Amino acid sequence: MGIDKKFEVYIDRLCKRIKNKDVHDHIKLEIGDHLQELKEDAMRRGFSEEEAVNEAMKHIGDDKVLGKQLNKTHKAPLDVQTILPVLAVSLFGLLVMYYLQVHSTITALHEMKVFNKSLVFYLAGLLLMLVVFKCDYRKLAKHSIRIYAGTLFILSLTLFLGVRVDGIPFLNIGFAFINFTEITPYLLALSFAGIFHAWNWNNIRNFWIGVGILAVPILLLSTTGAVAATFISLMVSITMMSVSSASIKQVLSVSVPLSILPMARFFAQADTSTFPNTYAGLTLGDANFIGSALQFTPGLMSEVHTDFILSYTIYTFGWLSAIIVFTLIAYFIWRIISTGRNMVYSYGRLLTIGLAATFSVQFILNILMNLGLSGLPAAPMPFMSFGGSHILLEMAAVGLLLSIYRRRHTVEQPMAYS
Repeated sequence: MGIDKKFEVYIDRLCKRIKNKDVHDHIKLEIGDHLQELKEDAMRRGFSEEEAVNEAMKHIGDDKVLGKQLNKTHKAPLDVQTILPVLAVSLFGLLVMYYLQVHSTITALHEMKVFNKSLVFYLAGLLLMLVVFKCDYRKLAKHSIRIYAGTLFILSLTLFLGVRVDGIPFLNIGFAFINFTEITPYLLALSFAGIFHAWNWNNIRNFWIGVGILAVPILLLSTTGAVAATFISLMVSITMMSVSSASIKQVLSVSVPLSILPMARFFAQADTSTFPNTYAGLTLGDANFIGSALQFTPGLMSEVHTDFILSYTIYTFGWLSAIIVFTLIAYFIWRIISTGRNMVYSYGRLLTIGLAATFSVQFILNILMNLGLSGLPAAPMPFMSFGGSHILLEMAAVGLLLSIYRRRHTVEQPMAYS
């Protein structure tokens, strides 16, 4: 066997004992360098090359023992602190759907079987989360431009060929209608992370290209009437630009002009005087801290199972339940922001912060809407509101975040855009 081949065989045997394949390249590089250093040191002490190779492998240890130690050290971790609040809020959302289907007097919700469908959505979402968690998120970096272009293409189809529901275009795919505007902010976070993680904003040409990349989807969304999705995407764009090392002056020079049309549409629709923030003539102030403020279950405002799920929760289970939900989702967002800030790898950091911005703005908009402080419609409560597309999307995003956390210490060399 050749001299160098002995090292290769040793390292291959070592890696076979390490189940987390994400760290194999890093370990091969690290152990290979260490073996070469030990070999050179032995040769300086008078050993022949073959004796130096054997001495190096003897010094570093038996591959079975070292492999067992490295396997224990590099186990792929599941971020329990991220997934537990998601599961808790999801289970509570499922409980709320049960009450809506079984105990409310809203006939349409009985016929829709919101609990049965939600159970299917959540189970499918959990499966999707696990699949995404197992996948290597780093492979998405090289497809960022394609994801961006595909998002614009489908968004354009939705705008020009979509079916309007309450003023928002839905994409008809034959067997279902998809609210693609609701999906767009997540896809933009995914594509922007790959495009801008190595972007040089100080280069004049790059700056204007970057402005165009950020502006086009915002302008398209502004024409759809999906004000909430437009606002969320705008905040995601500003966040991604800031995190990708653009200066404050550059961020302001881009964000202020881009905000004009979305903000104009926001104030045009923000008529809170007619906003349905009451329940059978009651106000949120009439709700109890614990338990229902109602002696019976009358019909609620429209979209109670989607946009106004928090209001129903407050009236049915009390303010304490809403506080618990708020705390769990706020902790989930804080956790992923903390994970992103501690990452060295720029693509993973941008993707984490971008998804955190998406969840944060959606969460804040829903709370303001349910408290009657905003007239901005169509912002579902994360992990609670009824809807297959947004539940599957949010669970997939959590799976992506878990995949990022799993590989936060690995050596990564993605495709760069500059």
